[in-house]
Amino acid sequence: MPLIAVCAVWGVFWGSWSALLPAVKLQLGLSAGDLGLALSAVPVGALPAMALAGRFARGRERSALLTCTVVFALSVAGIGPAGTAWQLALALLLLGASSGALDVALNLATGRAERESGRRLFQPVHAAFPVAVIAAAPATGLARSLGVGSGTVLAAIGLLVVAVSLTLLALPLGRGLPDTSSRPARRSLVGAALLLGTLAACVLTIENSVEQWSVLLLEQHRGAGPVTASVAPSVYMAALTVGRLVVQALPRTPLRALHLVAG
Repeated sequence: MPLIAVCAVWGVFWGSWSALLPAVKLQLGLSAGDLGLALSAVPVGALPAMALAGRFARGRERSALLTCTVVFALSVAGIGPAGTAWQLALALLLLGASSGALDVALNLATGRAERESGRRLFQPVHAAFPVAVIAAAPATGLARSLGVGSGTVLAAIGLLVVAVSLTLLALPLGRGLPDTSSRPARRSLVGAALLLGTLAACVLTIENSVEQWSVLLLEQHRGAGPVTASVAPSVYMAALTVGRLVVQALPRTPLRALHLVAG
């Protein structure tokens, strides 16, 4: 379905980006500190974009997701021309904003489709991301070993994202179902958001460390080739995929229990 395709192509970029980092670092002559500083532009761009995307996308999930996907494709292609650390940081700032907005729009569209269809969709949709990383990272490592440049890979991914975005035109989103659940007090929502946000921050710190630096570690400090080094994020994402699919196969479990066990 279109939602799975969008999540998969989103994962294709991030899997490829992990495998491209050694080449980008070498081409721009960056130190590890310079690269880390440039990479920090991604969350800086993502945070405000996610807050704005939530307001923009609610009630018009399909058009918002289509827009965010196309903008994400443009930002992916825009990384290739970067020639300095500051240009890379600026490109990654825009990438982070578009990726964060895409994240929110995708989740809102998935939630609406789940309410309207009555099917459990979040786990299969999100499982597409790690599956795509598993395939994209080694494929990019192979492309690098064959002499394909990082700009060419990024341009190809941008075109792929645009092509997949067209499938969203077939996404059936009706008027939606009214939310009849009782609304908790705002104070309790803030407390839950802070708790889940802290947990998510811990998880994402680990996840980004593995995704962004494992290929660099193996290639530049352990003497591995591009293909071998690119398998590192694939192994991590394989474990993540198994976890998602196991949860999907379980009987319907309260979210509180899932958060507690997972945390």
